[in-house]
Amino acid sequence: MGIRHQSFLEFKQYRYLKLAVALVLLAVVAYVWHRNTRFFAPGNVGYGGTWMGYTLGSIATALVVWLLWLGVRKRRYRASSTSLQGWVSAHVYLGIATLLIAVLHSGFELGFNLHSFTLILLAAVVISGIYGVFVYVRVPPNMTDKIGEDSLEGLLLQIRTLDVQARKAALSLSDAFNSLLVNAAQDTRLSGSIFDGLGGLRLRACPTDVAVQQMQVLLRQLKAEHVVLGREVFSLMLSRQTAVRAVRLELRSMARLKRWLMWHVPMSIALVVALAAHIVSVFIYW
Repeated sequence: MGIRHQSFLEFKQYRYLKLAVALVLLAVVAYVWHRNTRFFAPGNVGYGGTWMGYTLGSIATALVVWLLWLGVRKRRYRASSTSLQGWVSAHVYLGIATLLIAVLHSGFELGFNLHSFTLILLAAVVISGIYGVFVYVRVPPNMTDKIGEDSLEGLLLQIRTLDVQARKAALSLSDAFNSLLVNAAQDTRLSGSIFDGLGGLRLRACPTDVAVQQMQVLLRQLKAEHVVLGREVFSLMLSRQTAVRAVRLELRSMARLKRWLMWHVPMSIALVVALAAHIVSVFIYW
């Protein structure tokens, strides 16, 4: 029986989920207590200008700064897989907790002002982070199912080896066979920009796919003494086709992660700027 792989969502027996739940529960209890016993205003709704609001806002700010610092630190230095799992797990659970605490800090009041904009921006960052969780959870297992245990480097080496073997085996075959092999080796496109694949777009007229299709026709035209070699070359080309598709799958998955970061990281930076302006405006005008 193999060892079950532990997801980052389960890191250290849900350490950060437990911490996030505890923080949110404490914040809810404190907010409800303050609203019902210490805050006297029409509607009896607390907001960020009370001492409880400042406390909750400070906790949310500290969490935002810590999560961003942790993200920068993990990208700057090489981290072990265990450490990286912990970082992602903390981002997921504490990020959601930060948004809930920030909502309590606001007293559920929104308007056309910098403070509400900061809260909305925080929500956008958290939502994009949730999408990132989906990407991290779904993409790697999907890649493993499709390409097995081969790494990208291993697949590229496999393609080069297959090309050498096919060219060598096809020396006694017709020019048509050899031309297909050359085209497949030289013209097959493995990757493109990080926006390739959006909207279901796929690479078309792949030289490797064309070679596989046309070789099936050429095989039926071979003389008896060349049939064995022809089948060997065709088998090698089928293996090449499988490896090429696996490489493209992995590169598309990596591009998907990069597209997410292009959305998530700039919004996180914008959040820092808005949060700083929010804090400064509070001290100046309140």
